[in-house]
Amino acid sequence: MIKRTRFIILGSTGRNTGKTEFACRLIEKYGKEQQLYGVKVVTIDPDRGACPRGGEGCGVCTSLQGDYEISEETRHDTDKDTSRMLRAGAHKVYFLKVRYDRLEKGLRALLAILPEKALTVCESNSIRKVIEPGLFLVIKNKEEKQVKESCAEVIRYANKVIDFHNMQWNFSPDRVLMQKNGWIIRENATAIILAGGKSSRMGVDKSLLSVNGKPMIAHIVRQLEDHFDEVIISANDPGKYAFLKRAIVPDVEKNRGPLMGIYSCLMASNSEVNFITACDIPEMNLRLIQNMINLSRDTDIVMPIKDEDRHEPLYAIYRKSIAGKAEWVLNNNGKRIIELLDHVRVKLIAFNDTGWYQNLNLKDDYYTYVKKSKLRKCHRAQGAIC
Repeated sequence: MIKRTRFIILGSTGRNTGKTEFACRLIEKYGKEQQLYGVKVVTIDPDRGACPRGGEGCGVCTSLQGDYEISEETRHDTDKDTSRMLRAGAHKVYFLKVRYDRLEKGLRALLAILPEKALTVCESNSIRKVIEPGLFLVIKNKEEKQVKESCAEVIRYANKVIDFHNMQWNFSPDRVLMQKNGWIIRENATAIILAGGKSSRMGVDKSLLSVNGKPMIAHIVRQLEDHFDEVIISANDPGKYAFLKRAIVPDVEKNRGPLMGIYSCLMASNSEVNFITACDIPEMNLRLIQNMINLSRDTDIVMPIKDEDRHEPLYAIYRKSIAGKAEWVLNNNGKRIIELLDHVRVKLIAFNDTGWYQNLNLKDDYYTYVKKSKLRKCHRAQGAIC
């Protein structure tokens, strides 16, 4: 799989999704700051018919000679998608026609034309089979029930599926951001970091342990802040975390456990969707977090589960609307998050931590993590693969 973090791929489940307009909005926004390239890919499978849209088509696809063809759009004044991208401010726009069974070959030929670190907006579904971009967004027309085959094959890779209805998207192009190393999305959500525990097993305040030269809680904030509208700290000692310059939310009642911290922060949150994490998980898996947010559309809590019975309630998505249910549990002498699950809709998702997930409860946990972290840095410095 070819990796290009400065690529964003826009796919769609069918026609009339505003995909090209979405692409043009991104080009208009970022094409003024740096050279941005537009790409449109049409994949042709002779076994399924020459035209990917069915019927006789316009003749563009049937004209393909060989495995692929790449052409540069030079006209600004037509209704073609490539012309619209050029008109929106793209430095250059390329049109790739490629056989379905020669996708990688066609992509590599295209990449040979583009500058190595080119900022690129690409329209395609199938190309996601051979490239891992910074972001892959799929736009869905809510009125269309069917998903075209090229999208069905790759939709599981989408960072987000965006609904298009009444000529509007439910996720604005303004929430797609460009950073130095690639594209990210800012979720219409709040990140909540629980830091109200006593760290009794660690013996010292674990939220302030050094990770990469910063207090661990600051390390977590740094990973989350660009991806969420706000970051809230759950703590009963506001002065301790004043250096973070974030909203500090104390428990409504102290010494009632993490459920009280969750309830208090949900009440203070400005978002319906909230990602809640403990302050002793140093590495944030943003792909998993985004996936949980995507799955939260029709449920109250999305929670990872490992080995069929190990729930991770302090690395999960909670809707603000369940605050009333949490209050009811607390008012009936409940303290444990697991007691809340009987009163709300919960979606459990299996996850394989593949080594990234570490809950630093003990000093040995911390020392082991720091040692591994330094080893990874050493390997990167030597050019080895971590």
